[in-house]
Amino acid sequence: MRRLFLVGCLCLAAAVRAEGLAVPTAAPGPATSTAAPAVTITEVLQRSQQQRLAQRGAADPLSAASQRVQASFDRLVAMLPPGEPARLVLVGGDLFAEAQFDGRSVAVSEAVGDLPEGERLLMLAHELGHVRLEHWAALDGLYRRFIPGEVRPETTDPVAAALGAQAHALSHRHEFEADAFGFTLVRKLGFGVENALRLLTRQGQQPDGATHPGTRRRLAQLRSLDAQLGHALVSPAADIAVAAGTR
Repeated sequence: MRRLFLVGCLCLAAAVRAEGLAVPTAAPGPATSTAAPAVTITEVLQRSQQQRLAQRGAADPLSAASQRVQASFDRLVAMLPPGEPARLVLVGGDLFAEAQFDGRSVAVSEAVGDLPEGERLLMLAHELGHVRLEHWAALDGLYRRFIPGEVRPETTDPVAAALGAQAHALSHRHEFEADAFGFTLVRKLGFGVENALRLLTRQGQQPDGATHPGTRRRLAQLRSLDAQLGHALVSPAADIAVAAGTR
């Protein structure tokens, strides 16, 4: 099961590995057969994500759990500063939430509706943070700088180590930013560090990973942010600025 509250899944290395960096090739035949079209790294990543979503199946949009997810999502969106509208995509399967590579959508499983309200709001707000902070565009840009053309072993293998290191660092930064964005938003609704603690430790303490910082580091950031937000800030926009690191 995917890690909870952590699943922006915006380290694209995972998607590339899932795709196997495979490029369609023409079937054996006469020399005049048409070659398969070139595949870019952006196409590989988007296709991999859509395949994962398709495997989860559809949610029942009329179920009580789906309705709770939709209500929580709408509640958070209404609190956001003006910007590009965010879209909820309900899917089936176990607990899951993932910002989509279109930069506008968040895919969320029906099962998220069974979480306690504070944890559900934190999970959704974290993914909305990825969307509003345009993390997909930043990470896609990183991958395209290293792999500007067709995805082939000769274009990916030489840059794999350097790309992996930079993607790791960027993904960790994005997770901290999305944590801060989401926590700041949900804190206004009366939920706090104790709710984040319960959500982040549902699968026990996690160490640093390829895509996400470890649980202790993430909670330390939220406790520090909670203390900062305890001081009077003049407006919701100011709170968001603190969370985004612009103040």
